Amino acid sequence: MSLAKIARPTADALPAAVSALLATLREAGHRALLVGGCVRDLLRGVAVADFDVATDAPPERVLALFPHAVPTGLRHGTVMIPARGAPVDVTTFRAGPRLEDDLAHRDFTVNAIAWDPAAGAWIDPFGGAADLAAGRLRAVGSARERFAEDPLRALRAARLVATLGLAPDPELLPAMREARAGLRGVARERVRRELGELLLAPGAAAGLRLLRASGLEEELAPGARPDAPEVVAALPRSLELRLAGWLRGARAESALLALRFGQRRARAVAQLLARHPIERQPRRSDADLRRLLARAGEDGVDALLALRRAELAAGGAPAPELEALAARLARLREAGALALQRTDLALDGAAVMALLGIPAGPRVGEALRHLSDCVLEDPACNTREALAERLRAWAAATPGGLG
Repeated sequence: MSLAKIARPTADALPAAVSALLATLREAGHRALLVGGCVRDLLRGVAVADFDVATDAPPERVLALFPHAVPTGLRHGTVMIPARGAPVDVTTFRAGPRLEDDLAHRDFTVNAIAWDPAAGAWIDPFGGAADLAAGRLRAVGSARERFAEDPLRALRAARLVATLGLAPDPELLPAMREARAGLRGVARERVRRELGELLLAPGAAAGLRLLRASGLEEELAPGARPDAPEVVAALPRSLELRLAGWLRGARAESALLALRFGQRRARAVAQLLARHPIERQPRRSDADLRRLLARAGEDGVDALLALRRAELAAGGAPAPELEALAARLARLREAGALALQRTDLALDGAAVMALLGIPAGPRVGEALRHLSDCVLEDPACNTREALAERLRAWAAATPGGLG
């Protein structure tokens, strides 16, 4: 990022609700300034998702001034004030009555800039604007001390490298290594949030490389493959896909559950990886490919193709076999008549029970599975008459016979 892209905004760039909130605090006799990521993003000229205010007003005073405020983090002096567009977090100076002391304990210089829009005053004691202009990520003061205060900041360093395109200061890497043990005690939900933002960022590859160099990746996803940064960068911006690209070689489901990603997402990523790579599994006939479509679903097959394409692109390998397989799958989709789900069958469970004279139970499920296999082998047989014939033949040939 060049210095020319750093421009100080004026007060009229703020949402009216944020300006009014700052004015209320000032009129009550308190200092109130914008701080942190919102100031950084205003300087970058990008949209601000969340506004943070630092004030010398204690949280009890903030709650009294704003009746609709929510005490979301009183232990840290934080109160959330609902506002049009997005809520605003108001936090009492954390290190005493002076703003400068508060800024001295923030994580990175680019996040340690304060702005008083009413006075037009910028407080930047650690050179955060200059670092932002130079494209540099640097800790406030000692990186080791800042990371010791909150080991999550070591992971945040990789996330900011990925999201902001900043180059890490040389001091960060050894401090990140020292923070590895401390990261184990950080709430997994906080870790998950940082990782999610990192993986979806434009510079995800750079962030993952820093995670690996620092040893934090081994802490979070032991066994992840060396080409993970390049594969993730080549994938569409889908969290499940990028998690899969990152966790190839690792125990993906266990790692994701440990990071509180949720069972559904962890299972989806694990199933995707279990079928990867798509073209190396023994699926030669059209019926085999229809079974793959039935089990993985069309979206799942698209994900498998995207993952394998990214992997091959990262390795610089040609993919004629993969593209031939993708073309065959496309033709099968275009041909239609795929009974990919039981609800697509011309006979349902009630019809099976009537034809076989059997009650509801496991035998009905067995029959429907057999009919699904018949249609996957020959989609043209998906008519009531043809399936009824196959059903009677199956029942006569299997234990239990007809009802």
